[in-house]
Amino acid sequence: MNGNKSTYFSKKIQEIHANATGEITHSSDTIFVIKPNEDLYSLHPFFESLQNELKNGIGLESSLAFPCVQLEIHGKEAICDITIKKERGFLAILLFDYSQHYEHLHEAAQEKKSSLLKEQEHLLKAKHLNEKKAYLDFMRNRIDGKLIHEMEIMVKNIEALKQTGLDPEQRTIVQEIGESVGKFHLKAIQIREELDFDFNS
Repeated sequence: MNGNKSTYFSKKIQEIHANATGEITHSSDTIFVIKPNEDLYSLHPFFESLQNELKNGIGLESSLAFPCVQLEIHGKEAICDITIKKERGFLAILLFDYSQHYEHLHEAAQEKKSSLLKEQEHLLKAKHLNEKKAYLDFMRNRIDGKLIHEMEIMVKNIEALKQTGLDPEQRTIVQEIGESVGKFHLKAIQIREELDFDFNS
């Protein structure tokens, strides 16, 4: 079992040695195949960006650590944690291949983001629905309490007016007013019925 663990981890770790000028003197080639005498700083822009620091700024037996670096070397891609240590006379670079780990993290982050967006969409829809219900309730109450009620009073008054001693011309005018009010009254009822529907159906 220990042998299997050792094999698993040895496939995930690559050791590279380079001299002070950046010439590669050794590579275990477990992740990327790198030929001897290749230039470290030409392998990838990441190493090129550290050229001055590795030549001048890092002290003996000091180390630098960089998590989650996306590398592409000779057409192969991997996401690695990188440790660089300055030894006497050479640089030791360790690459830890965490591609699967970081990809799973990325997928998990995408799923979480998607879940949050769905939750926000649901909350916004619920809020919009509640606002719509509140507005339609308000409109129905206004139509019922004001418009329809007032028109019903007008219809009664017109009917009462008809019972009084009106001459034919007055009766015609009252009749026309009654018909107009009746049409408005019917329209108001139709509008109220159109506003009265089930949101959950």
